[in-house]
Amino acid sequence: MDTPQTGRMTLIAVSCIVLFFLTNYLLRYLVGMSGLLASLILAVAIAVYMGWSVARSLGRQPVQSERARVLWLYGGFLGALYLAFAGYVFLSSGVDAVALATLFLHYLPYPALAHVFLSDRLQQVFMKSDEPPR
Repeated sequence: MDTPQTGRMTLIAVSCIVLFFLTNYLLRYLVGMSGLLASLILAVAIAVYMGWSVARSLGRQPVQSERARVLWLYGGFLGALYLAFAGYVFLSSGVDAVALATLFLHYLPYPALAHVFLSDRLQQVFMKSDEPPR
């Protein structure tokens, strides 16, 4: 059994967090696209990058501890960020149930799609793309 590569998983999670900030800035402010569709597009793009980079850096299926580490770091940081934003909005103008639900719908695709793209089946797809055509 391979030893868990926790350092690599931490770097991948941090790079995905940085990618979250950069892509949100580019898509929302420079391009002008906003809304839930923008969150879904960004979540898919970051999840594909995360799944691909895990498969490329390990060259094998990630073990459960590696998968959990990258998901907890990524999802936890984004969850704390969205929670801080909800606190800021609550202190400035108040938050109702609709605003909290909307904020949750913008957060949820990021860790959910990352979990999907770290699944065994999609990791196999990313690893098969490395093989030369026959």
